[in-house]
Amino acid sequence: MCGIAGIVGGEGDYSSTVTSMLRAQAHRGPDGSGMVTFEGGAAGAVRLALIDLSERGDQPIWSSDRRVAILYNGEVYNHVEERSRLTAKGYAFRSSTDTEVILALYLEYGLEFAQRLRGMFAVAIMDWRESSPGGRPTLVLARDPFGIKPLYAAQPRGSGGPFLFASELRSLLASGLVPKVVNREALIDYLALGFVLQPRAIFAGVHMLEPGSLLRITPSGAMERRTFWRLPDAEPVSESLEEAARRLRAVLDESVTLHAMADAPVGAFLSGGVDSTGVVGLMIKRNPKVRTYTLRLKDSPQSDESTQADVFARSLGCESTLVDITGREMVELLPRFANDLDQPSTDGLNTWLVSRAAARDVKGVLSGLGGDELFSGYAAARNMAKYTSGRGRIYAWAGRLARIMRNLAPGTYLDRRLEGLSSKSEPRTTWLDCRSIFGFALASRLVNGGSLSDSRIEEIERGLSARNARWRRESPVGLSCLLDVDVYMRSQLLRDSDAASMASSLELRVPLVDLRVAEFTRSCADQFKLYPGGGSSSEYGQSGAKRVLIEALRDILPPDIANRPKRGFSLPQQHWMETDLKPLVEDTCSPRAIASRGLLDPDLAVMLAKDNNVRPWAAGPLTWSFVILELWCRAILDHS
Repeated sequence: MCGIAGIVGGEGDYSSTVTSMLRAQAHRGPDGSGMVTFEGGAAGAVRLALIDLSERGDQPIWSSDRRVAILYNGEVYNHVEERSRLTAKGYAFRSSTDTEVILALYLEYGLEFAQRLRGMFAVAIMDWRESSPGGRPTLVLARDPFGIKPLYAAQPRGSGGPFLFASELRSLLASGLVPKVVNREALIDYLALGFVLQPRAIFAGVHMLEPGSLLRITPSGAMERRTFWRLPDAEPVSESLEEAARRLRAVLDESVTLHAMADAPVGAFLSGGVDSTGVVGLMIKRNPKVRTYTLRLKDSPQSDESTQADVFARSLGCESTLVDITGREMVELLPRFANDLDQPSTDGLNTWLVSRAAARDVKGVLSGLGGDELFSGYAAARNMAKYTSGRGRIYAWAGRLARIMRNLAPGTYLDRRLEGLSSKSEPRTTWLDCRSIFGFALASRLVNGGSLSDSRIEEIERGLSARNARWRRESPVGLSCLLDVDVYMRSQLLRDSDAASMASSLELRVPLVDLRVAEFTRSCADQFKLYPGGGSSSEYGQSGAKRVLIEALRDILPPDIANRPKRGFSLPQQHWMETDLKPLVEDTCSPRAIASRGLLDPDLAVMLAKDNNVRPWAAGPLTWSFVILELWCRAILDHS
């Protein structure tokens, strides 16, 4: 795991600029740094060493003729297998790093190298084989299929100016070439959903490289984009639940084994839910001394499953660490979190808190992230599944009627009250409503100078079409999986988890977000992930959510797991804001603070924060989103 940054296509010496960019993300690589300079640019990396801890793993790593160099952030879990193939072809490796294997694959297969990688990665390759050493290189950037590792890019002076890339936004800002201008459409995303929809970033002119894609830039500045991976079409195999579970168990065993490989200590996050419990149970079979880390909410013990998690960990012989958090501590910690997150988001705080504790003992952790998204664990999937039953036709009819009524009275109290019901007109809008905080209509009114250039649901649909041309043929359950993976998990969960863990120099690995696991889910029948119609309650045994995953881990999971409701892990934000964080809320959400910032309409913002009739169930998240936004502005916009 590392942080990478670079500039190509400029004029003059950029060595000091890239040094500043690397320094801005030094927390991503406390174990070393390196840089290469060339005509019109420079590029480098900071290193967090987990594979081959020696200096042989320092970056950049060069080809034997020193005509090609690689910078790399991530882990490739099939590097041992690929190394064996390349060694048989005559490649002589100088290190045991996965970085050198990626470089060799590029030399052997050209731009098709990325198709052979199984893991999480953001790669920058500089190739001088068609130009002179030290001259302008061909740059190749690639990002892993799910977007686990971030890769930001900008060309602030247009197509004729320098092209910048980095693992974090703060690194681009440190160049002095990317202005701190907030992207109003990205701000609308944040207020509407709690996160920025990729490939947008919070700053104007900055975007993220699409997952499963690569970008090639020639010395002349010509750009070529390619997609090397898409989520497979849904093609369910004819099999029983037991057969599907055996097939999944083999995939999980392999994935967890590969993700746990390291030359440095690796632990695990354990929330007490199905996903993290299963990951720890599989890890312990190969590492009997796994360290686990669990948040315990002292102010709100009913909000977590720390007791179950601790009992489970100790029953396996794990070294269990309970990380206690109180609202009093959050007064000092929340502003630091907003700074470390790099881009405003309403999520990520739990990962940031537990990462601070884990980083004292280990360099990497495994997480259960991805189980809900791939195995229909969310309420959105259950709501969408209702469209396969008679109830779905009633919802659709009521939703269409509500939409007509909203169009007759736009911007009124009736319009706001009918927003949720109108979303029931079809599965896609139902999913979007489940993810909404303000919703896009209100968010666009709230942002000064903000307007929706396009319908967000249409934008999301275009993104789905680019990555899965047959998505319209998906069942409601299959569509919920696509949306959770391609929109929610990619734009919020993975991005936030990377920023939150790397702030403490901790590598977070996600064995459920794996190519083979994803391929399995696309070949698994819907009824093995969720009962038809979404079941009768939120309890796993009644909803059928994650049914095949629970069956595959039957010998590992606690026997009462099927009788538990799907809880997730939520922090007591509302309680904190009403008690210990109340002065901070009053400060960050005051009309004066909002007006002086200039991003939001202060009158509308204050009204929305106080009006529980806007979205009654989201009163807490509404205020929380204002608090995080203002704290992020103070940390990032107000400081150099």
